[in-house]
Amino acid sequence: MRFIRHVMLGAVLMVASVQGLWAQDKAPVISKTWHMQYDIDKDGRSAQTMTMRNEITQASALESMKTFSFSFSTSIQRGEVLDAYTEKPDGRKIPVPANNFQTTTNKGSGNAAPMFSDRTSISVVFSDLAVGDIVGISYKVSDTEAIFPGHFSQVQSFSPYAVYEDGMLTIRAPKSLKLAIETHLLAEPTVSDQDDMRTLQWRYQNLKPRQWDDADAGIWRVDESPSVIASTFESYEAIAAAYGERATPKAAPTPRIRALVQTIVGTESKPIERARLLYEWVSQNITYGGNCIGIGAVVPRDLNVVLDNKMGDCKDHATLLQALLSAADIRSEQVLINSGGLYDLTKTPVVSLVNHVMNYLPEFKLYVDATAKDIPFGYLPMGSYGKPVIHVGSAVALARTPDQQHAKSEQRITMTLRIAKDGSATGEMHVTLRGEQAASTRAYLRDINKETEKDFVKWALNSVGFKGKGVVIKGDTSGMSDSYGFGIGFDISNYLSGGATGAFILAPVINTPNPVMTFANVRERVEPNRRHQCWGFHSYETFDITLAPGVKLLSLPPTLKVRSKILDFDAKYQRTKTGLRVTREVHDKTPVSVCGPEMAAELQKLASPIADNLKTQMLYQR
Repeated sequence: MRFIRHVMLGAVLMVASVQGLWAQDKAPVISKTWHMQYDIDKDGRSAQTMTMRNEITQASALESMKTFSFSFSTSIQRGEVLDAYTEKPDGRKIPVPANNFQTTTNKGSGNAAPMFSDRTSISVVFSDLAVGDIVGISYKVSDTEAIFPGHFSQVQSFSPYAVYEDGMLTIRAPKSLKLAIETHLLAEPTVSDQDDMRTLQWRYQNLKPRQWDDADAGIWRVDESPSVIASTFESYEAIAAAYGERATPKAAPTPRIRALVQTIVGTESKPIERARLLYEWVSQNITYGGNCIGIGAVVPRDLNVVLDNKMGDCKDHATLLQALLSAADIRSEQVLINSGGLYDLTKTPVVSLVNHVMNYLPEFKLYVDATAKDIPFGYLPMGSYGKPVIHVGSAVALARTPDQQHAKSEQRITMTLRIAKDGSATGEMHVTLRGEQAASTRAYLRDINKETEKDFVKWALNSVGFKGKGVVIKGDTSGMSDSYGFGIGFDISNYLSGGATGAFILAPVINTPNPVMTFANVRERVEPNRRHQCWGFHSYETFDITLAPGVKLLSLPPTLKVRSKILDFDAKYQRTKTGLRVTREVHDKTPVSVCGPEMAAELQKLASPIADNLKTQMLYQR
């Protein structure tokens, strides 16, 4: 469910090159004018007018600035281009020719309404662009119907990394409209009244943009950028209530739903197993279809429509699953969450910050997201852990999803390796996974066709510098369990790439989801100076290496044991009659899903001796 107003799409596209000016001495595009105005009426409808002038300063931006598009919902909005032109350095203003506009509308057959999208897109092509030109566009999108009657909410942020010479945000609304305003890193607005209308206007200029540094990566809050937040909602609970008013009745079980439940759960009597079967059925049988229609952006479709088409967006998945669970006598709630990288809600409640819907099962204290295909029951997509959620129809609306559980993410590798005197090697590797990585790996291998499967091992070996071939044993790729195993057989021609003497670093011959070697380059990492996503895992490796007569290892890495509150590591390298046996185990016990820079620094400190051990080369002679 994408609550955010689509009028901003065009603005984002137009200034994409401006917003991405990271670590550059001179911006390829400069925002000469950036003006957005919201005219809001007492019913919550708004007319949004955007005016932009962007100067192209580098040839690299010519292609991206040549076209501009914006879109809107045909059934509840109207859109129009007010002006479009190219301004030359000598002051000439060249209007965009009439045939350089294109309007694309999604519609049904004949007079029928479209099923899954009623978006209209207007595109403009600017001809004869050159460095030094200014691209100008002004357009307007007007609501004919409010998505939430009587309500308006919007977040507008300015990027600190972009050049703005003349930024201005204007909000005009009736004084009688209870519109809360929250402002960050901007000067106080000018306020003027005329009759019943109040106008607030913010100016913004940023001639020396912040330079991007890799340490800036991580989780940002809205209030860390110049921003204005406006909303008529008194609380996030009020947003949940407004959504639930029209969504909850759609989840009432029908005779068709009750009959479907029986075919899915059969004779299963355990409530949690019934819940799992229903979750898996929705996840596997209802495909995702976004781009909602009009108020369908916030109102689920009728269940018969979803079942007939076997398609729906997130709120359709959540509503269908809620109806199925209810028919199976299992209580559930829909919850609203941010689908992107925001882990904080603003003080002023805004609809666009909770733009995704999933389910909560109170009896089992489980959050589930049926739109996250292949995610096992009891797990969430990695980006959904540790986030605020708003429960719909619950006595306690505000909550937070649990943190990821490192104990539930596990990888085990066993590898046999036979090294010949000519430096080639043959062997087998078996990988077993538990947790979300098991599901994603199973889905990845399941989707590999027969033709691609022939070269899978070859490509996997090449990606880590080996020349070779082999076969993959995919195992059982059906179902949605949280465990999965696969294997490969391989034949490598250049395992020992040196001459009569040389060295190599011991690691699995192909990349895996949770490698012990992830800590090998810890010193080279640029650690973020802000909060960031983090997760833990448990990984085991066992290597049995057989050396051909005439091949011997001159040195081995030392045995190492590390113990700490957040990281354990064990490594043993033991000579055998025929070669070498290696066992390594790492347990990243990160207990949270959002880490601060201090935890990253601590983990890097603890992992430094581990990196030395993993990167220690094994000297050989043949």
